[in-house]
Amino acid sequence: MTQSTDLPQMTALTGRQFTTHVSSRHHAMAGAVIALAAAQAAALGEVCMRITRDHLDDPSAQQQADDLIDRVTEFKQRLLDLTDTDGSAITAFVALREAGQELAGQDMLCALPVDMGELALQGASALQAFRPLVIDQVHDDLEMALTLLTGATQACTLLLDSNLRIWPDPTLIAKYEPLRASLEANARQLTPVARLRAP
Repeated sequence: MTQSTDLPQMTALTGRQFTTHVSSRHHAMAGAVIALAAAQAAALGEVCMRITRDHLDDPSAQQQADDLIDRVTEFKQRLLDLTDTDGSAITAFVALREAGQELAGQDMLCALPVDMGELALQGASALQAFRPLVIDQVHDDLEMALTLLTGATQACTLLLDSNLRIWPDPTLIAKYEPLRASLEANARQLTPVARLRAP
């Protein structure tokens, strides 16, 4: 089924509207859900970093915090952009398929989870680097944000793997399987905590 080209920007919807939109489609919007969840996790991590920054006195620590905050802020914005891109990706795919460029559409849908996964991974890595600075007030919240970004990274590897299962074209496999494997391996280097209290 061809979707309407008059689609709303996903990030312009309220949380309730976005949820309703996702559940009412004729296709599963896994990519947009993952990207927005990762952006929200980055936002949670960002505020933990900003709160901490206000309590730092050492200039070198302040500079380190500023650099990491800037990185996470950028990742958050790019994930929001990808949420909107993915929200209209099926429409774009159908248009390419109808124009006889189905492989180009498949390539686009494989590239999206790679981009999302790399941003979620980099965001999580930045939060890990911030751990030595974080103040106790927001320590636990930073760990929750890190856990969410780790999960988003893993979800992106599954989304890409799903696309490659559906479209086992040798060209796509050659291009994206190494990227999927790299993303999966790098995600294993993340260290979200299992507990916040000592067992």
